[in-house]
Amino acid sequence: MRSFRLPVVLVVLAIAVALTGCKRDADPPAVIPPVARSPSTDATGAGTTASDTHTSADAPPAAPAPPPTSGVSLALVAIIDEHEIAAAEQARRKKVSGAVLKYANLLHREHEENLEALRALTQGTGAVELQSTAEVHALRTKAETQLAALDAKSGADYRVAYLDAMERGHTDALALLETRLIPAAQDETLRNFLINTRDHVAMHLERAKSLQTGE
Repeated sequence: MRSFRLPVVLVVLAIAVALTGCKRDADPPAVIPPVARSPSTDATGAGTTASDTHTSADAPPAAPAPPPTSGVSLALVAIIDEHEIAAAEQARRKKVSGAVLKYANLLHREHEENLEALRALTQGTGAVELQSTAEVHALRTKAETQLAALDAKSGADYRVAYLDAMERGHTDALALLETRLIPAAQDETLRNFLINTRDHVAMHLERAKSLQTGE
């Protein structure tokens, strides 16, 4: 029987085709570039804009309050004096005694004297007219609220609350005088009055602290 043999050329071609197919299968798939991300959206479907990335920290700071006028400064001091006088009278009605009563009497007398000196600045030549502003109204409302809260106390509780209120009140008054009122005073007479007020307030504050510690 005659054997059938493929020509050598055909065998070589078959091997070449097979190798080509293997190489094609070994090549990695082409890398598809990522699709560009679209801006993130919120619940409404609106795209993020540059303004969405801004925060409240980007907002400019609030402008500082303008320096108080002479009329505003005196109006604020008058409220402080009137409040301390009213608180001292309340302490007397609440029957405080001993060193606390002496302290209340001291505050009543010295704030009365300060208020009289203040009124003198609102009369005669170069008189200063008291002014009512949002700051003045806020301080008056705060003083009335504190006095009402004190009035709800009695006995030993009132004594503690009264001294606490005097310590906080004179601390706030001292800060107001030193940081706003005195630096803004242009008139020498007004400035001297405010400095004298500051000295008395500082002394009243130290006395309140010593009474709180039992000295």
